[in-house]
Amino acid sequence: MGGVGRIQLAGDAGGVSRLELFLDLIFVFAFLNVTGVTAEQLNAAGLPRGLLLLVLLWWCWAPFAWLGSTIRFDRGVMPVVMFGLSATLFVMGLTVREAFLDRPGGLSGPVVFALGYLVVRGTALTVAARAGAGESGPRRLALRAWPAALAGALFLLAAALVPGHVSDGVAREWVRFTLVGCAIVAEYGGAVLVPADRWWIGSIPYWAERHALIILIGFGETIISVGLSQGVAATQPLTPAVLAGALLGVALAGALWWTYFDVARFAAEQAMERAAGTRRAVLGRDAYSFLHLPMMTGLILVALGLKKVLGELRVGSDGATSTLTVLVLHGGVVLYLLGLVLFEVRTLRILGRSPVLGILLVAGLAPLAPHLPVLAELALLAAAVGATALADVTVFRRRHRRLHAMIGPTQGHAGVTPKELFFDLVFVYAFLQVAALMADDPTWPGLARGLLVLAVLWQAWCAYAWLAAEVRSESPVVRLVMVLVVALTALITLASPQAIDDSRGGLPGPLIFIACYAAIRLLHLASFGLVAWQDPAWRTPPLRAAVPTLVSLGLMLVAALLPLPVGDVRQFSPPRVGLWLLAIAVDLVGNARVGLRHLSVRSAEHWADRHSLIIIIGLGEAVISMGSAVVYTPISARIVVAAFLGTALLAALWWAYFGWDSTEGERMLAAADLRTRTRLARDAYTWLHLPMVAGIVLVSLGLRKTMSVLGSRGFFELGPPPYPLAHAALFGGVLLYLLGVQAFRWRTTGRRRPARLVQALVVAALLPLTTGLSALLALALLAGVCLVLTGFEVLRDDEGATSGPVPSR
Repeated sequence: MGGVGRIQLAGDAGGVSRLELFLDLIFVFAFLNVTGVTAEQLNAAGLPRGLLLLVLLWWCWAPFAWLGSTIRFDRGVMPVVMFGLSATLFVMGLTVREAFLDRPGGLSGPVVFALGYLVVRGTALTVAARAGAGESGPRRLALRAWPAALAGALFLLAAALVPGHVSDGVAREWVRFTLVGCAIVAEYGGAVLVPADRWWIGSIPYWAERHALIILIGFGETIISVGLSQGVAATQPLTPAVLAGALLGVALAGALWWTYFDVARFAAEQAMERAAGTRRAVLGRDAYSFLHLPMMTGLILVALGLKKVLGELRVGSDGATSTLTVLVLHGGVVLYLLGLVLFEVRTLRILGRSPVLGILLVAGLAPLAPHLPVLAELALLAAAVGATALADVTVFRRRHRRLHAMIGPTQGHAGVTPKELFFDLVFVYAFLQVAALMADDPTWPGLARGLLVLAVLWQAWCAYAWLAAEVRSESPVVRLVMVLVVALTALITLASPQAIDDSRGGLPGPLIFIACYAAIRLLHLASFGLVAWQDPAWRTPPLRAAVPTLVSLGLMLVAALLPLPVGDVRQFSPPRVGLWLLAIAVDLVGNARVGLRHLSVRSAEHWADRHSLIIIIGLGEAVISMGSAVVYTPISARIVVAAFLGTALLAALWWAYFGWDSTEGERMLAAADLRTRTRLARDAYTWLHLPMVAGIVLVSLGLRKTMSVLGSRGFFELGPPPYPLAHAALFGGVLLYLLGVQAFRWRTTGRRRPARLVQALVVAALLPLTTGLSALLALALLAGVCLVLTGFEVLRDDEGATSGPVPSR
């Protein structure tokens, strides 16, 4: 990765880098906190505050989409800048709960939020000015945007400081609300006033993909809200109502996902390609920077509504749905569909009849919803949105088919598709929920139980990765299977705290877990069977390939049916654990032997891209897990420093994989013949990426527990040491991840990195030496060692001089 210290311009074919996806996941953490605080303060004052925060956060994100179409974020000095921005955004996300009202103890939340906003906006404009130093257009755009950004930041600072001098409580809130509104008007008004010829979009495919990704991540947030509705790692009894509600929530999210990614996303990209000059710039600003905001806001409101509505299905809840909750949920769907209609009008110059139908149906259901049971309300809402997709293939089928024929060339590509990224986001959330499980039971049996659940989930994900390597289709049947698997994964996430041992009350957790897991694996086998039916050469192999999977499922079913006392979910059941270990071994070894004879990896780019996505999403979700430990703690200097140290540690882990090894692995995979490529794909990716993912989960657990003991005490006051298991998880997770990356490099290239081995040895030595130190000091030592050794590797690594990495997508 040469060119350290420089800003490199992006070429015409540049796609969204994995580092930008990491940044987007930090934004999702901030969005999740907005959803959480608004859910807790869902009233006439709390809802507008949440919407204002969302608008500000969106305008922090939007400039990076403009920048990314011009420069490379993963080259030169930009990775350092991006991780610094990620840490700043992470702190802003932590202060969302205090952005309007400071909490006692620690630093001033409103001031920290305003300063973070100024840093983020200022950094974007500074980078734009530096990148456009040789071009008058981008440089003048950056200079023209500075006054609006400064005005917005000053209004935010005024909103943090001025209301403290107002004695009356109501007047104080109105003053703060007005000043934040002025900040928004200044920012968005300044964007409108900038002349159209100053805007510049370097790559249309990048521009469309970047906005599609943030919308896709918004859909992922709705799925996360379905899981969070029952609490983080909660052992709530599983009832039929809870499971049915989760399925309906996922069905609603899937139907909304279909409305954007079926036609609109690709047709709008073609419309942008046809436009030129000033018209293209204005179209990009209006249709994407402006009109994607109501869509994203609608998704946030849907996530908020689902979290509130599904929370009422928990045991002990009164089950009553408030009128405001109904308005939020239905209003979020209407706002999203309205934004989609305006987006299609602005780009395609057509009125989307199916979204308009959805708006009418959802709006018509809103008056009835408060008088209906929760499940009936969700079922009708999901059916109303699903009717839009049904109308496209029935009533409006002629125009729908014509539009599909137009977008065919744009829709096909070798990389990861939107449905696969949506799929991966949900699975990685399930992986990171394992860290929450282990945090809830910080014992060695709890750690072992969590790793067993992770191994089973990894096997399920890998099965679909192999399926996607064989079946590259965007047909409605394939999309429907994806939505079904996502729904089942959401149920597994709810059942995972009770996967091995049951809790008191409700449906049997182990049986629910294995039923959902079996359905996921059987859907996979059925999909392969469909491929075999269409290809006569495949008719026998899938039957043999199914044997290890079926035997493994049978062992897990026996484990679930073992008669054991029902009680504390944290009890350790050796018989069940033994059967799980045997099932995992049968699945892993059996499918490995069968797969080499009957599976293949036809696209090295797609296969490597898919696995690198899992790593980067896992690192991003680790930040979310770290922040969830202190969302209710007043922001303090210790928390700010720990946030930067944790992000720095994750940056070092990012470099260990994405610096050179991931691109070298892809290159070796592409150069191999088909049989060798398949063996390499199994060894280096299916097998050796598991320790990397497990390491990220353990690091997530360690960071979560480290943050939880910091509190709001003074910065120079040494805090308590972390839990012994959390300390071992943090250092051991880094060690496991580094060894996994080193093994991956050795398997793909046959070479080792001595500096990486030294780094692993130093981390292993620090594990016992730092036991008993304060949590913040131990984290500082670990992050410092990883950064120093990573910096040494960057400075002395001359591999980039001979062969550059594969261009990131």
